[in-house]
Amino acid sequence: MNRLTRMEIEGFRSIQRAGLEIAPVNVFVGANGAGKSNLIAFLQMLNFALSKGLQSYVQKRGPASDLLHFGPKRTPVLRGRLVFETEGGRNEYRFHLAHAAGDSLVFTHEEAEYHAAGYAQPQVLPLGQGGHRESGLAEPWADANPTAKVVKRLLGQCRVYQFHDTSVESFIRGRAQVDDNLYLRANGGNLPAFLLRLRTEYSSAYQEIVRTLQLVLPWFDDFLLEPQGTGDRATVLLRWRMAGQPDYPFTSGHLSDGALRSMALVTLLLQPESLRPQLIVIDEPELGLHPAAERVIAGLIRSAAQAGQGLVSTQSATFIDHFAPEDIVVAEIEDGCSTFARQSPHKLKAWLEKYTLGQIWQKDIIGGRP
Repeated sequence: MNRLTRMEIEGFRSIQRAGLEIAPVNVFVGANGAGKSNLIAFLQMLNFALSKGLQSYVQKRGPASDLLHFGPKRTPVLRGRLVFETEGGRNEYRFHLAHAAGDSLVFTHEEAEYHAAGYAQPQVLPLGQGGHRESGLAEPWADANPTAKVVKRLLGQCRVYQFHDTSVESFIRGRAQVDDNLYLRANGGNLPAFLLRLRTEYSSAYQEIVRTLQLVLPWFDDFLLEPQGTGDRATVLLRWRMAGQPDYPFTSGHLSDGALRSMALVTLLLQPESLRPQLIVIDEPELGLHPAAERVIAGLIRSAAQAGQGLVSTQSATFIDHFAPEDIVVAEIEDGCSTFARQSPHKLKAWLEKYTLGQIWQKDIIGGRP
């Protein structure tokens, strides 16, 4: 199985330097501003970079001086390293991003590496001459090079999702193009189109999504996914039926924020394994959820991690109660620098005989509290 096993970050926002071992399940807890969201933002930046969107990311989330740890005078270069273990060996992606004119970032160093099992020397592939504004992995030639192609695929399987925006004008509440269904978008903006594809091509997965939503939302019966228009102009709206009210169609406008996020999360985590990203990254999945829904979502994250990996950040003590001690990574900040520490079941054994993980965190036994 392909897995991201280690991630190293230097100079990104509050993360001065961090080396993290990535397990099947990774639940980051900590106070506001401790660095949980910055870790996820780093992975999100890589999502953008794979589609020639690095400069767009810097403009929207930056500028560059805001992304560099304490600014370019203190941190002129941002560095990253990701290590993947596959059946054939180890793959790595390494890069340096330097502060440049216009308060932007440019690659001064970028390379991929493949170290085949049983071989002494790895194959190292430069991904650019330096000074390039977008990732070499996003260039057409990368798809023809075996090392670059594999690293690009592995990075592309680490996807960040954030379903926070459920406002009236949010993408997740609007119409979706029917043919925009290859994968579930990071903001859930194509949720009805993706569900329509699942209903058509993966009926068992679709039915499992519906049954699970009926547990989380007892009043929910099923989706009504009826395309409007023809050809590439066809759209579909998120409509649904209420249990006991089969003749009245409801729309996304009738859903609370928590209910809509539940639909997106359940769909994300119960999509067929062949479509599901290898590493699912979710920022605060518990936002707006009932404690009973938290339990279901936590269970789905653990289940998905049996064939892949999950990385989430949370502020909920009740949410972390559904995970094992070794799943928990505590984020703390000191003098503006984030640290991350995975918990040990051995060290917490005596405490766990009296308290839940959430209670242990609330009592500030493992840190990560304001």
